[in-house]
Amino acid sequence: NDKSSKTEKTQVASEIPVPKNGFSNALVDKDSTIWFSSNGGGIYHYNGKTFKNYTEEDGLSSNQVFSIASDQNDNLWFGTQNGLTKYDRKKFEHIALPYQDTTSGWISTVYPVLNPNAAHSLAVGNNNLWIGTGGGGAYLYDGISFKPYLTEIGWKYEGSFQNWIPFIRKDNKGNMWFASMSNGGVNQFNGEKFTQYLLEDGLSDNQVRTIYCDKSGKIWIGFNGNRNSGLTVYNGKSFKTFSLDDGLCNQRIRSIYEDKNGSIWMGADLANLCVFDGENFSDFNYNGQTFSDILFILSDLEDNIWFGGRNGIWKYDGQNLTEITTNE
Repeated sequence: NDKSSKTEKTQVASEIPVPKNGFSNALVDKDSTIWFSSNGGGIYHYNGKTFKNYTEEDGLSSNQVFSIASDQNDNLWFGTQNGLTKYDRKKFEHIALPYQDTTSGWISTVYPVLNPNAAHSLAVGNNNLWIGTGGGGAYLYDGISFKPYLTEIGWKYEGSFQNWIPFIRKDNKGNMWFASMSNGGVNQFNGEKFTQYLLEDGLSDNQVRTIYCDKSGKIWIGFNGNRNSGLTVYNGKSFKTFSLDDGLCNQRIRSIYEDKNGSIWMGADLANLCVFDGENFSDFNYNGQTFSDILFILSDLEDNIWFGGRNGIWKYDGQNLTEITTNE
């Protein structure tokens, strides 16, 4: 009958099965439920007890989802391999990015996994949506049209620029910060103009993966893990880098988060979740267990820390750790 087909997507068990390539990101909704995006499994909406999985069959632009944002009009936005998906709480709407031809040139030869028509990162600023693409710079979307930015920075191939922006973050003052993985460093937008920061300005590398703004307004920057890269912190005046020599657990930082005690948590590629207490770096260890490939870290409305990535999702209340997913 009709009713059973509608409800079969809601699992009674609380544990979400880990999709083949794991999870990519998360967002805490205003009702304290959590949305998770995955690499190939669509999106998962979790209310603490049950979850719903939405895929291309439900109207998602692609099951490869990189990022999630919510706007002031209560819409959710998902950045996917195939452009944007807007969710108005009733239906999913596919919104294509301005088309960029990728059949010739660098993208097909140098970096075929990238796609400038993919929305890798999302952030909301001044009631507009910022979108970072997989090789086509950034767009500002006002709900009607797309305005391109940061297209001509970074690597240049065969007559065309390429800027892959895997992360965008809004700071405490409303400035937008853009990470460039194409050697474009960090770009800050203050509402009027962009300021670019590179190796020579104090970054530890020009291939930037993630950006975080702590409660005091300091900007923490994680890199792809090349050469002398580390964890670079910008206090608004100068840059300071923590390197492996300083005890940094790993150079390939993919996610950064400050907890309520002021400790900085870092997830890394192919390495363990690491915590910096202001003096020392140490692997997060729970009853002898460590956690690798953590791609997102965030807290809910009750200060619980949620982290996850390739291998699953966990919730930590400061004392007890709960695994939200199952690999069975």
